[in-house]
Amino acid sequence: MASNPADQNMPFEVLAYQSFVVGLKLHWTHALYDKVVEEAQELGLTDPKKIEKEMQGSTTYQYYGWLEHYLQQYKFMGRWGFMSHFEPHEGELEKILDKYAKIEADMLELDPDIKFPKYYTLGDFHQFPGGVWINNTGAHSYEQGSRTTMPTHSAHADLHTRYVRMIKNLCKPKKVLDEGCGFGKTTMSLKKEMPKADVVGVDLSEPCLKLAHRRAVEEKMPIKFVQGDIECMKFEDDSFDTIAGSMVLHEMPPRAIRNTFKEARRVLKKGGYYTHLDFYDPPGGDVGKFIYYGHAVRNREPYMITMDKMDLTAELEKAGFTDIRVEPFEEYDGALRKGEEIPEEWRFPWTVIIAKAA
Repeated sequence: MASNPADQNMPFEVLAYQSFVVGLKLHWTHALYDKVVEEAQELGLTDPKKIEKEMQGSTTYQYYGWLEHYLQQYKFMGRWGFMSHFEPHEGELEKILDKYAKIEADMLELDPDIKFPKYYTLGDFHQFPGGVWINNTGAHSYEQGSRTTMPTHSAHADLHTRYVRMIKNLCKPKKVLDEGCGFGKTTMSLKKEMPKADVVGVDLSEPCLKLAHRRAVEEKMPIKFVQGDIECMKFEDDSFDTIAGSMVLHEMPPRAIRNTFKEARRVLKKGGYYTHLDFYDPPGGDVGKFIYYGHAVRNREPYMITMDKMDLTAELEKAGFTDIRVEPFEEYDGALRKGEEIPEEWRFPWTVIIAKAA
């Protein structure tokens, strides 16, 4: 974790504690996952709900589910969790971000009158207390916590870099919009891989946008960050020739996803590409869905399941897109080696959505 700019001032206790949490998560990812999959397959059932009901009596599954739920809480809220570390420094973080907001001030556009959609404020996505929009503690904790979301492939090329390079091979955009940019991880990858392109990030969270702006200033990357709702954006029609987004759609109810598709088509130039990297259609048949749907419940991701049941191709066609592809995405070398079979280790069903504005 030492490569993250925010880590330089973290106490040893925090880093040691987080390393222990990651170690437990790796145990969960491999040994416990393997045993749960084996037991679930032995049931011979073909309905994820029936598999879940039968597995409730398994001690292994109870342990697996307990770790899945509580390791996420420990990461953020334990004695040396990220929120526990940052919260006493909330005022200091505010001053730092306000200072950076005055540097290249025209590259940070906040909206004090923004109205959040109900789904955004009703639940603690990822079990994140209060949401990432409430304060700077949340934004910084979210940035740190994202580094251990997928601890099994730290030696491989960065997920966001892989995704952006896919976009780069697909087209040569002059102006790119990153939807739901958060603290700017994908946004900065877009600018790094395509330095000549104008890159804009849009998100609902003011603290995340201020943190993203700080990171961009520190890296001397001219990126515009705008506070807004991707269901209804301020941009003019035909403003962008490429739209990107990562891990956003699964946080939205179906109605919001449909609105987002329509709004993306409005701001996208004809012939431009719409791409999103997200979770969809888990491999492994009904056992794979049992694993994925269980995660959605335990990690408080209510819209993972509803999105998985949507026909994304049909919805994109209705919104005005063509040449639609919804394909598995290889987040690290060999991640897709099992094809449609259940993975050898726990992993998100990474999927890339690609469509062309008709």
